[in-house]
Amino acid sequence: MNNSAVRLPISSSDLTFRRTALGVGAVFLVLLLSVWPYQHWDFSERSSVIGGIVRKAQQDSEWWFCLVTPFIVGWLVWRMRVTLSRLPMTGSWLGVPVLLFGMVLYWFGYKADTAYPGYLAAQLLTLGLILTLGGVGWFKQLFFPWAFLVFTWPMLPLENILAVPLRMMAAQFSGIVLNIIGVDVVREGTGLHSAANEARGLIKGQLFQLDVEEPCSGIRSLFSLMMISALYGWLSLKSWLPRGLLFATAIPLAILGNIVRMVLLALGSLWFGSEFAIGRNIDGNQEMSFYHSMAGFAVFGVAMAGMFAICTQLERRLDKRPVAKPDDAEPALARQTNSWFFLAAVIGILGGGLAFCAFTDASYQVDPAGIKPDMPNVLGGYVSNEQPMTAREQSMLNEDVRIERRLYTKPDRVVLATVVLSGAEKRSLHPPDVCLPAQGWLIARATPIEVDLGGGRLVTATLMNMYRDVEAENGQRSRIRAFNIFWYLGSDGATCAGYQEHLVRTYSDAFFKNINHRWALLTFFVPIKNSPGGFDDPFAEISALEEAKDFIKSLIPPMLVK
Repeated sequence: MNNSAVRLPISSSDLTFRRTALGVGAVFLVLLLSVWPYQHWDFSERSSVIGGIVRKAQQDSEWWFCLVTPFIVGWLVWRMRVTLSRLPMTGSWLGVPVLLFGMVLYWFGYKADTAYPGYLAAQLLTLGLILTLGGVGWFKQLFFPWAFLVFTWPMLPLENILAVPLRMMAAQFSGIVLNIIGVDVVREGTGLHSAANEARGLIKGQLFQLDVEEPCSGIRSLFSLMMISALYGWLSLKSWLPRGLLFATAIPLAILGNIVRMVLLALGSLWFGSEFAIGRNIDGNQEMSFYHSMAGFAVFGVAMAGMFAICTQLERRLDKRPVAKPDDAEPALARQTNSWFFLAAVIGILGGGLAFCAFTDASYQVDPAGIKPDMPNVLGGYVSNEQPMTAREQSMLNEDVRIERRLYTKPDRVVLATVVLSGAEKRSLHPPDVCLPAQGWLIARATPIEVDLGGGRLVTATLMNMYRDVEAENGQRSRIRAFNIFWYLGSDGATCAGYQEHLVRTYSDAFFKNINHRWALLTFFVPIKNSPGGFDDPFAEISALEEAKDFIKSLIPPMLVK
C-alpha cells in the first residue's frame, strides 16, 4: 500500500494555517499592485500598477485584454480547487530569494518611477508566494496560471521594437499578393500605392494609397492572439509539445490576418472607391469607414480560423496525454507542514519592503526642457519655411508632444531640422531608426559621430546613411540618398546618441538624482544630390556632412537653455 496516497484528515491547525497563509498572500498582492501609488503615469499624480494598466486601456482599447487576464487566471485556479485542496502546504525556502529579488525590483521601479520593474516584480512576487507558502508541489500545479499572468502587463517596449518590422512584413507580403492577383502596387516602406499606368492615364497612388500604420501592424493583435492561443492550447491539448506549437503559430497567423486586411482594403478601393473602403479625411483627421472597420475583423477572423484548424491537426497527430505515475494521478495527501516561519518570512519581506518604499524619497522634480524649440527663419545663407505637425503625426503622438520643424534651403543644400519635445508620458518619443524605415528608407549603416557645438562642447550623435528607391508618377524608378543626424538632449544638458541609451539615462537619473527629464530629440535630415549619370559620389556625401555639422553648430547653441 502506497502511504503517500493515504488521505489524512486536515486538522483545525492545518486549516487555520492554510487560510491565514492564503489570506496574507492575497492581501499583500492587492496592496502592492492595486493600492500602493506606484508610478506617475503622467507628471501630476501617482497611481497603482493596476491603475496604470486601467489608464492605458482607457487610452487605447487594444490593451483591454490585459485587464481580463487576472480574471482568467482566477478562473484557472478555481478549476484546480479540488486538486489544490488536497495538496499539503509544505512551504519552501526557495521562495525567499525570489521574494527578496521581487521586492528589490518593486522598490527600484517605485523610486525610478517606472512601471516595468513593477511588472516583473509582480510576476516574481507571485512566484515567491507560491513557493514560500505552498512549496514546489503547488508551483508545479500552478505553473501555467502563473505563466499566463504575464499577459496582464502591457508590453510597450516590445511594441516599439516589433511594430515596424511587422508593418514592413505585412506591407511587403500584401504587395506580393496584390501583384500576383493582378493589382499593380508600389511599396514604399510600410505604404502601398497603386502603380502608375501610362496607357490608362493613371499616376502613382491615384486609385488608392494605403499605409500599414501601427494599429494595422499586427503587434497589438499579436499580443492578444498569443494570449488566446496559450489559453486555448492549455484547455484543448494535453501535452506541452502541441501546446507550444500552437502558441508559436500566433505570430504568422497575426501577419496573415493583416495581409488579408490590406488586400481587402486595396480591392475595396478599386471596386468601390477609396472613400468607401478607407474613409474620409475631415480637417486632417481620418474617419474610418464601415468597410474599413469590418476589414479589421479579418485579422482575428483569419487568425482564429487558422488556430482552430491547426489545433485540430495537432490534436489528431501529436497530442498524447502523458502517462501519469501513480503518485501523479492523485496528489500526495500527507499532512502539511504547519511552518509559521514561512508565513513570518513573507510578512517580514513584503511588509518590510512596503515600509522601505514608504520612507523612500520618491518626490519628483520635473525639470524644463534643456532647449528652447524656436528656430530662426533665416540662418546664414539658409532661408526656411515651417513644417507643421501633420495629421498623421498628431494621431500617432501624445497630445502634449511638441514638434518644431523647419526646412532650411539654399541654392546647393537642403536641411530639414526638427526638435521634438516629449510630453507627460516618459516614452512619448519615437526612435528615428525605427520611424524612418517605415517611410521607405533603408539604413545602410548607423555610426556614432562627434558634433562640435562650439565652446569646446562636443556631442556624440548617431549618423544614419540611408537610401530609398522611389517611383515617379510616370512610373520611372530612381534611387535617392540621404543621411540623418540625431541625438537626445535632457533637461540638465545630458545628451544620448541613441534611443535605448536615453531610456537608461531616464531611469538612472530618476533613481539616483530624482530628475525627470523632459527629453528633446534633435534630428537633421539632409538629402544628397545625385551625381550626373546616376553614380554615387562619395565626396558629395562628405561635403554634405561637413556642411550639416556647420549648420548644426550655428543653429543649436543659441537655442540651448543656459
